[in-house]
Amino acid sequence: MLKQKLEKILAGPENPDADFITSAYTYKDVYAMAQDILTTLSNYDGTVGLYTENKAIIASSILASLASDFTIILPYALSSQALQEIQELFHAGTIITDQENANLSGINTVIPKMKKIGSLSMPLVKSPDTPFLNFFTGGSTGRPKVWKKTARNMFGEAFFLTEKFSINKNDCIMATVPPYHIYGFLFSVLVPFVSSSKVMGDIYSFPQEIRNGLEKNAPTILASIPMHYRILKGGEIPGESLRMAFSSAGKLDDADADYFYQKTGAELIEIYGSTETGGIAGRCRARGETNLEAFEIIDWKIVDERLYVRSPFISPDIALDSEVFFQTGDRVIRRDEKHFSLLGRADGIVKVGGKRVDLEDVRSKIVQIPGVADAVVFAIPDRRGRESSICAMVQGKIDKEKLTGAISQQIEPYAMPRDIRIVEKIPVSSSGKYDRKTLEKYFISSA
Repeated sequence: MLKQKLEKILAGPENPDADFITSAYTYKDVYAMAQDILTTLSNYDGTVGLYTENKAIIASSILASLASDFTIILPYALSSQALQEIQELFHAGTIITDQENANLSGINTVIPKMKKIGSLSMPLVKSPDTPFLNFFTGGSTGRPKVWKKTARNMFGEAFFLTEKFSINKNDCIMATVPPYHIYGFLFSVLVPFVSSSKVMGDIYSFPQEIRNGLEKNAPTILASIPMHYRILKGGEIPGESLRMAFSSAGKLDDADADYFYQKTGAELIEIYGSTETGGIAGRCRARGETNLEAFEIIDWKIVDERLYVRSPFISPDIALDSEVFFQTGDRVIRRDEKHFSLLGRADGIVKVGGKRVDLEDVRSKIVQIPGVADAVVFAIPDRRGRESSICAMVQGKIDKEKLTGAISQQIEPYAMPRDIRIVEKIPVSSSGKYDRKTLEKYFISSA
């Protein structure tokens, strides 16, 4: 079934002249660029990096990958550090980009062109179950650093979301999250593509940018993150054109969801999932839903408070149990046959500004800095609206300014501890272990 859908997509767009990106790229343009990429990389079977935020180029690269032997990796950020890690891990000597003047020394750059072509049709070369796409959670984010995804994972989820929420060619999607993150990729590249709708080309991150985008472009669907719904609270939200909105990449605050619905009248749907699992469940407070309802395509169970899921969206990299379930990092409680509530994380992964941060990875980099003897890294609730604020207690003899500078050179800005305390000795409990609750209270009381 999915193979037939993919073959139909690669056969060409139903309406070539319709906008894919509003007032910028048509569906024909996307297919033309895909053909150009295919011609340029006709004999290439390695990994190609996508170094762009251009959703049309990302869509064309995905089409070309399905019709060829090369695979794609999306970075976790458009930064020199992310690019360096792609090169080191994948030996990716080729990058698809739209940045003609990018500092990509020693890398073969492919800048797709919209050439006139006779046919937009392409063959489906890859099996739906062959990994063709890699999502980087790298730098200081959760391990492993890369998750492979198949067409069944990604297009399967895009088709599921499109059908479940009746997204269609009349919709215009606005996103506030970059398309190289899986949530942004789904809602600003794949979902609009498989639904024949259109997407706004810009990425809106600041409050006034988001408000202006809603007012001037009249989107029907907004895909955003909890932090952005938080910063919209307290002002007007021009959402008259919206018929629904989505939130993912962290827990959505109930008050923020209620405020958005009161101001726009658009139902705000919170989606729970991760890069490795894909979407798992959802809820909508405007409908009175307080618990998460598992998507009908997902099987789930709870063992010792840990959530296990079985899903066609799960990365083939993931280790599964004998019943093909994956153990997530979340603790949950069952409410009934369809619903559950989150109790918190069972591992060291937290969300900061919608991005995953591995606290142990941050700690390991801190303790390697000369002058540092030991460190404890943890997260506390952030009163400024983020999901978590990272704190670090460092044992050693080192100047704080020097320490902060050394840490900033090794991790991405969003993973940087916001509060760093240098001490002669990190306090421990009578059992010799770090008393994290006491440490957390210390930072919270000092905030």
